[in-house]
Amino acid sequence: MKPQVQQAILTAIGEGRQIRVRAYGIISSTEATIAFITEEILKHYQREDLLPPAYTAVKELALNGAKANIKTVLFNELAIGMDSNADYDRGMEIFRKNLNEEWVLDYARKSKAIDLFVDIVFDHNYDRLIVEVVNNRPISQRENERIRAKFKKAMAYDDIAQFYMEGGDGSEGAGMGIVLVTMLLKAQGIDPHLFTIRSNYVDTTVSRVELPLHGEYKTTRDKFQNGYELIID
Repeated sequence: MKPQVQQAILTAIGEGRQIRVRAYGIISSTEATIAFITEEILKHYQREDLLPPAYTAVKELALNGAKANIKTVLFNELAIGMDSNADYDRGMEIFRKNLNEEWVLDYARKSKAIDLFVDIVFDHNYDRLIVEVVNNRPISQRENERIRAKFKKAMAYDDIAQFYMEGGDGSEGAGMGIVLVTMLLKAQGIDPHLFTIRSNYVDTTVSRVELPLHGEYKTTRDKFQNGYELIID
């Protein structure tokens, strides 16, 4: 990472401003940038103890977003529909066999050529760190059903190895990204419902994790449940 980029990140953190990273594929250089931002934010708010779970969660959300975009490009090339079980499984088999950094970089270029991106947004202050990974593509109803099923299964386990043995279904890494983030939050005593994935089914999918940092912070979920109105403009 260039020194001027590092300095711009540090200045934004010091001023409490959002940081947005746009990526087309999550390769080693992207991971290094995400790690630097996460570490510096937590250092700034004196919560370095949260670095391992926080970085892992951010990385997994970013990887999931980039994989979803790459999968879209691949499926379009193969003329595979999301709603056909046989076609979907065939496409996922090709996807898994080719998943390496060189192949990801090639498909990242293809994603960029059609303006298919992932934005990783860090919104931070003394009380909380919110990270959103925004894809400019929707998820399908089939994908939504798989995600909800993974959340439901993950909530029943506290040990990821146990989940893998008993709950994994073999698809897309057995949904381990969703499970891992859920269990990391649970291990930190953080409500796993602060991890969400939603889509408007038109042109956007957002994965979001909210990490309380200090004091009596009221999470977005708390405010909603207690009758507050949240307005985002």
